[in-house]
Amino acid sequence: MVSSISKSESADPPSGIKTPVQETLLTPRFYTTNFDAVAQMDLSGQQAELEAVLAELRADYNRHHFVRNQEFEQCWDNIDGETRKAFIDFLERSCTSEFSGFLLFKELSRKLKNRQPLLSEAFSLYF
Repeated sequence: MVSSISKSESADPPSGIKTPVQETLLTPRFYTTNFDAVAQMDLSGQQAELEAVLAELRADYNRHHFVRNQEFEQCWDNIDGETRKAFIDFLERSCTSEFSGFLLFKELSRKLKNRQPLLSEAFSLYF
């Protein structure tokens, strides 16, 4: 019979290896996208709204939104303990979600190009 090590007996990961993320409501989940279903949607009733959204995306009003002043350029090594751990976890999750969204939207843009051109362009401009 094989016995497994209980959580209380398991050692901390070696230096440089991050502890696995604790399962929470915000833990990312895997999903699939039905590209064919999106391509077959009848969006004619929302044509004007889609064109308005597309015009805003083309204008890119957030282009100069993020300010990178002296305060932004400071060193953040003074954050320590639990605050640092929470901050790094937040940054990692944010980067992971942004990248995941980027990949999904790029794939939607590519797969919808000839079947839903308005949606395709909107997804290509979103990131």
